[in-house]
Amino acid sequence: MICFPFLHLLVLLTLFTGCSIPPDPSPSGLPKTRSIGTAGNVSILTFSEDKFYATVTIPHGSQSIEPIFKKLMADDNTDVLDQYLDGTVNEDIALEIKDVIIASLPDGALDYRFTEFTTAPSSSILQLAIDRNLIESIVLPIIKKYTYPGAVPILPLFSVSTTPPVLNSLKSLKLLLPCENVPVPEQQLLLPNAPRAYRHGTHRGIDFYVNWGTPVQAVADGVITRAEHSYQEMSADFRLDVLGDAKIMGRTPSDVFEHLLLGQVVYIDHGFDLVPGYRAVTIYAHMSHINSGITVGSTVRRGEVIGQSGNTGTKDSTLKKKTGAHLHWEMILQNKGGEYYLGQGEQYEVLYPFLANLFTNR
Repeated sequence: MICFPFLHLLVLLTLFTGCSIPPDPSPSGLPKTRSIGTAGNVSILTFSEDKFYATVTIPHGSQSIEPIFKKLMADDNTDVLDQYLDGTVNEDIALEIKDVIIASLPDGALDYRFTEFTTAPSSSILQLAIDRNLIESIVLPIIKKYTYPGAVPILPLFSVSTTPPVLNSLKSLKLLLPCENVPVPEQQLLLPNAPRAYRHGTHRGIDFYVNWGTPVQAVADGVITRAEHSYQEMSADFRLDVLGDAKIMGRTPSDVFEHLLLGQVVYIDHGFDLVPGYRAVTIYAHMSHINSGITVGSTVRRGEVIGQSGNTGTKDSTLKKKTGAHLHWEMILQNKGGEYYLGQGEQYEVLYPFLANLFTNR
């Protein structure tokens, strides 16, 4: 569901619907990403993978966005709780615990609320969110009560050493945005160190939510060390099986993450010059297409298009849907002391300003 202060809602509807344009019929079963309107003039609704965040992109002059609001108001958002239960409590009592959590939540706790409104040359963007802090303040104590010791904490995917580079030492580093004109998202959940409960791991990179088929470009000069042209999507049941292994281990197995969950992926080795003292590797995951010239050993230049965004390796892809498209980008730094992901262990208050300043469009 969705909650807006009345004045906000009135202004938004006035701006984007217009009394002279008839609203589109409300679609049924709206998936994670959906276009509403006429060709070249559509509004797009996108959810984050955990559904805590929603973004509505409205091209200037678009038709009514009323169907999107109707969809958000009609949705049952209790499925956002499943990611906390999966793998942390016994499956036999998961539904009962979910009922306890739902009964403990205050009215409206699972409603989307308007958080930000921004404009761009060709569109306007509405950001909405469910109050994650409120949800977790109620969910985690209940899960802790019913689960075995040590099940709730989510460990990093990997860390050979516990002393990653200090971000302040990397402040001179400048990279090209992997998707042109798509800035680093502010949502903490889409940045490094965010928990990924469904796989018992920690997010190592940045999720750039973009339309399916958006060009993806190299952030710096480098050499291709991996290009999964022949990636074959796993079945939905098999994906659940391998996530079951993560449940048993309490962390994401590295082979599962690297070879299955990343989907169609490209790795670029930037050598030791990009970040002094470290070998830097960037990863571009969930792609729908990799350009034919991107092969192991080939050289790429900063800004060279390597392929297109997609959703391979995700739940939606295994269900043969094209929803939830985004580019997962990360940087791995390696030295004699270990291997680290960029931003590992940093607090959001330090991490986001660093990442926002890290990338440029030129």
